[in-house]
Amino acid sequence: MKDLLMPDSLTVEIPHNGKDLSTYSKVLSIYTRNSDSYQVNSIQDKQKTLLGDNWKSFATILKDSLHWKKKSTGVAELIIHPNEAKKYTNLEGLTIKVSEYKRANENQIRGIVTTVENENEFSDWLVFHLLSQARLSFSQVPQNRSQLPYDELFTNYFAQNLKNTTANDEWDMGGRDNFIANVRYFTDRLLRIECIIPAFPCKSSNAEKVYGAVPDKGEELALRRLITVTREVQNFYPPGMKIWIVSDGHVFSDCIGVDDDVVDCYTAKLHELYQKVSIPGIDAIGFAGLKELFFTDEESQFNEELVKDIELPHRTGTKICEPSELSRKILMKGFDTDNGKLRQQILTQHHPRLHLFRGFSKFMMDDLRLLPQFQKTSKKAFKKVVSKVAFEMIKRNDAYSNLVELIFPHHMRLSIHAHTNFGPKFGIRMISSRDCQVIKCLDNNEEPRFEDLLHIPTPWHNCVLKLEDEGKYFLTKSKVVIDAIESGIYEGHWKEPNDADIVGGHFVIRRKIDIRKKLN
Repeated sequence: MKDLLMPDSLTVEIPHNGKDLSTYSKVLSIYTRNSDSYQVNSIQDKQKTLLGDNWKSFATILKDSLHWKKKSTGVAELIIHPNEAKKYTNLEGLTIKVSEYKRANENQIRGIVTTVENENEFSDWLVFHLLSQARLSFSQVPQNRSQLPYDELFTNYFAQNLKNTTANDEWDMGGRDNFIANVRYFTDRLLRIECIIPAFPCKSSNAEKVYGAVPDKGEELALRRLITVTREVQNFYPPGMKIWIVSDGHVFSDCIGVDDDVVDCYTAKLHELYQKVSIPGIDAIGFAGLKELFFTDEESQFNEELVKDIELPHRTGTKICEPSELSRKILMKGFDTDNGKLRQQILTQHHPRLHLFRGFSKFMMDDLRLLPQFQKTSKKAFKKVVSKVAFEMIKRNDAYSNLVELIFPHHMRLSIHAHTNFGPKFGIRMISSRDCQVIKCLDNNEEPRFEDLLHIPTPWHNCVLKLEDEGKYFLTKSKVVIDAIESGIYEGHWKEPNDADIVGGHFVIRRKIDIRKKLN
């Protein structure tokens, strides 16, 4: 495992001569203000800027300036020079730019403040895209705080019913305070609480983990769980709750050995599955993916020449579709902030990112080993490819997190992975152990402990089986079930969904003989 665990041999090109030129890193603040005054409706400061604390002074500059320039997109721009900008940014010698935009269906102005560095047509397009597409419509609703402690009620519900608690949990060391501060964006306006969770990418390419490439009972149980949560929240908070599933399938598909069209099929089937299990009239779950976050009917066609300098590595032999690849290029040009830091971090002993890199490498070693692409590859060469794939996945994961942060600046950020729960992301259990128990083998029904906090068991890396003798569901690897049936100790089959009572496919098995008798 030396090649995998000691990444000093990892060769990775550092783009842009080691300088972070992403549009994301230029963003200092995203805000909304009243359209007929300069009163702020909402603001999210980045990079320790002070615009929120000094809004009245900053608004005076916006109001009194005669130097606004209107662009063809409808965006108005104002340049603020370093001496004035320093008061609000704590940044020495940097000019800043204020970009504002008014959507036709809103009564507020949206604004983004960026540093003036590496100005180019792509960055201009992306700033306009963020201004027009960021989920900021809630901000135009004025605060109208209820006397009922809805923020506390929701936070307590989350902690008791959803939160995935880990050994190094920091919920009681500031995490709860950060969580409740985010909740108040919605509860102070008596609005439906909206959450985002990057999840439901596609099925693993490893046939020893899953059975097929489309959603099955695992996804069904997860969707039902999320729907139940939204209904329970509505029982004590009338505006309710909605969960947005922002699929990361196309972010990683070429890294995890899954064709782009297979991801599209999985997504379409997932939507169909949700329609079958959803409650009529209840808007519990919404869906978005990488392509939906970049390409909308409201915008003109993207000029592909703007990302012609971006080349993405494809190492698993997957089939690529042009819209997905274009989306990935936009993602990495606009939101990849690596600039060589990651390589240095994974070369540093005991660095948290080294631990993350090893976790990704170990997981991908297992996930990719059955791909036809690597069947004639030596173990050493395979390990080197896996380490590069893991490196690329961390970069893309960071970039996607940055994108989601700006498109959903006020949404509650949930994660299927375990976190310290200090924020800004909070880990959840996707499937309740009451509905489906995680097991590693059929001879031991105790739920295993997973030391790798990165990869908590999910429906897309496992399958569901039902033990007829016990009448309950279990989540495990498909190989566990197939080996059990082939051993002769169990008998069973895969039960396909039908138009009657079976919504999601799953294994149904029963014990054929007593294992102790077989051993004797």
